[in-house]
Order: sequence, then structure tokens, then C-alpha cells
Amino acid sequence: MNRIFAISGTGAEKNPDVEPIDIFWSKAIEEIPSIARDHQIRSIGIDEETTGLIIDFIKGGEKVGTFSLPWIMESENLPMTKKGMPIILLSYDGKPELIVQVTEIIETTFGQIDSDVTSIDGPPVRDPEVWIPLHRDYWNGILTEYNRVCSDDMPVIVEKFKLVYPLEGH
Repeated sequence: MNRIFAISGTGAEKNPDVEPIDIFWSKAIEEIPSIARDHQIRSIGIDEETTGLIIDFIKGGEKVGTFSLPWIMESENLPMTKKGMPIILLSYDGKPELIVQVTEIIETTFGQIDSDVTSIDGPPVRDPEVWIPLHRDYWNGILTEYNRVCSDDMPVIVEKFKLVYPLEGH
């Protein structure tokens, strides 16, 4: 099993302590052996507060997908996310919080993002009038490192997912 660290942007812990992640992953695959495969480690959110909110939205079933940029994946030599891939999501300070599993991959462009696409995100950002400028600013902050800028023809990977661990009651 390969572990892929796919943490980008500023602020979130880029080099988290792997021991708690290993323990978390071991417990998860003991309970759900079917997820024992190549997996990603990610942190989502722009700061500690929003990361906590996002994790709560996922736990509550209100956020059922996320988004990746092939430009960043290619620049970092990261493999593209595949259907079935588990993703360990970390808190802003690098602690493992939950595992989601990708159920569907949709390729689109930034200019094609509409309410059907944004409906998988957390309630505060589902409206494209909120989602588009928020993600443009966020991604432009990351893309400057790669001498790129968010544009309507920029490829975006929509990753629908389901929460697999911890299950309710754990």
C-alpha cells in the first residue's frame, strides 16, 4: 500500500507526525479491511476554524465531495485520485480526523462549475456566487508557486466521496 501526501497551500501542517496517522489507519483497516489500499493524506480548509467546520460537515453528511487541480497534482508528481481511493483527512494541525472514500470522479473546467457541481460542498459555499470567488482566491494563492493562475479553462477534478471512518458511534 502506498501512502500519498497530497497537502498543498499555506498554513496547514505539511509534515504531520506519521505515528498518529499510522495508528488511525491501522484501526480503520482493521474495522474496514476493504479500504486497505493506496491512499492519500490531505488537509482541507484555509485555517483551523474552516478546517474544523469542513470536517464537521463531512461527519454530518452535508459535504459529500471535494475538488482537486490536475495542474498541482502534475507539478508535484502526485498520482491522480481514483474511484475507490481512501483519503485520510487531517485537522489543520495534522491530526487524523476521518477517512472518506472516493465514489465518483468528474473531470470539468473551472469555467463549467455550476450549482450542480458545488452542491456536493459544505452548505456555506454551495452557491456558485460564493464558491467560485472563494476557490479562485484560494487556488490562485497556491498556483502562484507553479507560475499559474486560475482560469476558466483550468481543469478541475470533482471527487465525490462517502465517509467510511470513523463510523457513527465510534
